Order: sequence, then structure tokens, then C-alpha cells
Amino acid sequence: MLELFKEMHIIWVVTLIVVIAIMLFSSGFVQAGNTYQYQKQQAVFTKAEINLLKVLEQVVINPNLAIYGKIRVADILKPAIQKNANRKKWWSAFSKISQKHVDFVIVDKHDYSVVSVIELNDKSHNRKDRQDRDKFIRKAYASANIELVEIKAARHYFVSDLLGQFSETTQRKLQGNN
Repeated sequence: MLELFKEMHIIWVVTLIVVIAIMLFSSGFVQAGNTYQYQKQQAVFTKAEINLLKVLEQVVINPNLAIYGKIRVADILKPAIQKNANRKKWWSAFSKISQKHVDFVIVDKHDYSVVSVIELNDKSHNRKDRQDRDKFIRKAYASANIELVEIKAARHYFVSDLLGQFSETTQRKLQGNN
């Protein structure tokens, strides 16, 4: 009788484990392979970003410069504190920039150094959280001595207006008049 009870107990435990495993896999709690589905985005840029990029390409006529889009801020800036000097402080500073991106970056093709950073400000920049982010980003770029040009989103842009938003030094670089 004791043997029969042990066998029944084992059967119940195994059955319970199987049922729990089935429930976990079917609920998505445990993934068996890649069960997520994805779709291709229509375009890398929004319509507003495309409109701006087309005019930026006319502003940047210097063949030694290139325009890149959707670059992580952490690929442009790094914390000024040395990582080994204060790891916690370094990670704290890094985490503030690691999840943010900038709309466009103009770089020198020879060494890929940053010439200027461009942020397209649509109406979402009127929100308090975006204004706080924008203030932080302005200070971060200023502390690294990198020009940040903020352009208000519009249906149309004019080359002369866009060019005028850059510093005179940058304007000369963009036009190939170093």
C-alpha cells in the first residue's frame, strides 16, 4: 500500500510539473526560441526628419563632411569623470545619456569627429518632460564644447535660414570655406 501511495504521489508531482510548464510556456512567461514577431518600419526617419535632412544635405556642401541620423548621445559624449576614479558616479552620468539619441550629427569624414549636432524640435518638445530633457542635453553638449543646433519643426525649410542657425565657424566648414 505504501508503494502504491509513493507511485501515485510521484505521478501527481510529475503531472503538476508538466501542467505548470505548459502554462508558463503558453503564457509567454518562459520563451522557447524567438516567439516575438516584428515588422519592418516604413522608413528610418519620420516625414519631418526627412524634410529637414533633404535641406541639410543642401546646407552641407563640403565633401569632407557627412550627415548621420539617429545617433546615440553616448556615442557623441562620455562622462568627464574617469570610470576607474568613481565607478558609481561614472555609471550614473553614463546612464543619463545612454538611452537618448540625437536627430542628426555632422561629422568630419577624415576622423569622424563631431562638427555639429542637430535636434529637430517638434511640438512634443513643449511637454515638461521633454523640456527637462532638452535643458539637460543643452548643458551636456555645452560642457563638451559641441555645437547643438535646435531647429523648430516646419513643413518647409530654406537653405539660408538653416545655415544661419549654425555658428559662423561651422557655417564656413559646412560650405567648405575652412
